[in-house]
Amino acid sequence: MVIFEKQNERIVLKDGKYYLLTDVGHFAEEYVEIEISKEDADKVMEDVMYSSHIALNWRNKKRGLL
Repeated sequence: MVIFEKQNERIVLKDGKYYLLTDVGHFAEEYVEIEISKEDADKVMEDVMYSSHIALNWRNKKRGLL
């Protein structure tokens, strides 16, 4: 169930877990679904730009940098 949607960012609640659906592509759309905490979901709902911070951390973890 989509609980938040703004500026192509969505927060979805599935099975009691929160997910951020965001575009991480630069030149072409590449949407990913990132599991986030309730606290991060609340922060994104307060300020949608916080989703950029979440996506950057996700990408760095994926690359083994964090």
